Amino acid sequence: MYSSASEACPCRLSASDLDGQAPGATTTRLCSKKGAISRLLKHPPQGVDVYVQDEAEMSLFPTLTRMWMLRGHQRRIRAPGVHPPKRHECAATDWRKGTIVRIRAEKRNAKAFCRLVEKCMVRSSRRKRSVIIVVDRARIHTPEGSRLVAELLKTYGKRLRLRYLPSYSPECMPMEIFWNDWRDQVTHNHDRLKIRDLEKDSDCYFARCARHPDHVLRRIGSPFAKQCQNRKF
Repeated sequence: MYSSASEACPCRLSASDLDGQAPGATTTRLCSKKGAISRLLKHPPQGVDVYVQDEAEMSLFPTLTRMWMLRGHQRRIRAPGVHPPKRHECAATDWRKGTIVRIRAEKRNAKAFCRLVEKCMVRSSRRKRSVIIVVDRARIHTPEGSRLVAELLKTYGKRLRLRYLPSYSPECMPMEIFWNDWRDQVTHNHDRLKIRDLEKDSDCYFARCARHPDHVLRRIGSPFAKQCQNRKF
């Protein structure tokens, strides 16, 4: 899903990375869209909570990747069947604060997305701030593709704006870097046989994120991350 982007930038995505594009007439429109998102992330409006949002899937069928093993020892990864149960983590990170708003759903659909947006609105309303959410152009995120999204935007009016990434531009989504680390800790080469155990692993990961929001900001390349000692969590 993200292999090409990680090859291009193996460490971290920052807001400044969104501007650098190959020259050419065919890329002018794409550069303009990426530049608009880059400017938003570099200079978020006052009185507005800016969130970057994305989803990730976890399944009892583990995501397989290379791993270290002792010489002469080969780890066996169990596969639970053809149609193992799945869950979707839907998360939005406050670009300034590193706070993660999250919901879990059995399906990746507009209903789950709207639940997440509502949760973001509740949090920001308490802070007396409006909301901008940076999302990709999946149909479940657009008013043209989902009646639920259209109704949600109509309900909140100017208090809620969705800013869309250009199509097929995962390198522009800071949350992709976050999900890469989440997969390393939760879904890669796991040996869970029950979905609730995998859910607990994910909950523990997000609990660590909640304790260290600065680490989250550094991981997604936010310019608002505080300069502190680099330590894993």
